[in-house]
Amino acid sequence: MTVQSDTGWRPDLRAPIVLGLAGLLLLQILIALGLNLGSGHALAPSATDTPLLGIAPDQVQGLHIESGDGAESVTLVRRDDTWVDADLDDLPVQSAKVEQFLDDLAALKRPLPIATSEEARERFKVADDAFERRLTLDGETGPIAGLLIGDSPGFKRVFARLPGETGVHELRLALSDVSARRDDWIEVGLLRLEGEPINRIATRDWTLSKDETGVWALAGDDRLVDQETVSALMLRLANLGYRGVLGVVDDPVYNQQDPLVELEIGLADGSKRHYRISQAKDSQDYVLKDSERPWYFKLSEFDLGELLDIEVALLLAADDAADPSASVEPSSPSEIPPMPEELSEEPQPAD
Repeated sequence: MTVQSDTGWRPDLRAPIVLGLAGLLLLQILIALGLNLGSGHALAPSATDTPLLGIAPDQVQGLHIESGDGAESVTLVRRDDTWVDADLDDLPVQSAKVEQFLDDLAALKRPLPIATSEEARERFKVADDAFERRLTLDGETGPIAGLLIGDSPGFKRVFARLPGETGVHELRLALSDVSARRDDWIEVGLLRLEGEPINRIATRDWTLSKDETGVWALAGDDRLVDQETVSALMLRLANLGYRGVLGVVDDPVYNQQDPLVELEIGLADGSKRHYRISQAKDSQDYVLKDSERPWYFKLSEFDLGELLDIEVALLLAADDAADPSASVEPSSPSEIPPMPEELSEEPQPAD
């Protein structure tokens, strides 16, 4: 009788060490499952096509974003077809940016949570009292959705949690898109004069006007004006930008009582703009106040450009801008003062 040896892999599975490892693995799985069920935070599977917030963009009538340290916040409110900053006397904001942000939020899907424990919520900075951003979306009658946003694990990725839920999710969203800094949302073109051309500009010392032919001249002054210099100045005024809005209440720090420049700008439609520009105390920033608007605008030296050197001598044509002493006629001989004695004495011959 021939005895065949079993050289396959089945006998290896019955080896004591293999059976022991298998039992240990099964025990670990049972322990982990028991702990998870006991905590009451089982990971419930969620379909990837389920909306995270369950809102439509046109439902949202307002949104509030606050930073985790409480230092910054912004409240944006829908006014018909535009958006404004409700904390800045309804300062217009970038409506297209707000609408795109709402579209991105509405498109977010609910992924499986990556963690559910309290320790994980704190670690990913999505806890109720420890977060990077808190977002609240309001409808017609009150809040309709919210999101706690934490650290960013990578480009356009954030950890986030829905208020009242334990699960921490990783979402396709940039932390910079959920900015609590109001200057990141404001409309930056409020000072631009694109509709009507400028035909007059005046300071305390001089007035420039444009005639029917488009030539600029100084009022009450026959000296010629450098047309290119004035055109560059008008272009700067027409496209004046700013870095932010400081608020609607005057502050002594703005130094508005001691302005560097005060301008009255006349437009072709008969309207006027009155600008007062000062340099903030102990700062490189400048402050502009338009008398027709409630806001104080923050500008840089780059924004103002030629406006900081707006002296009449710099506006004149080359011939008239020369040294004034060069155009003064020489005095008559009778008006020439006598030379000092030490300079009028003839030199004595040497011994």
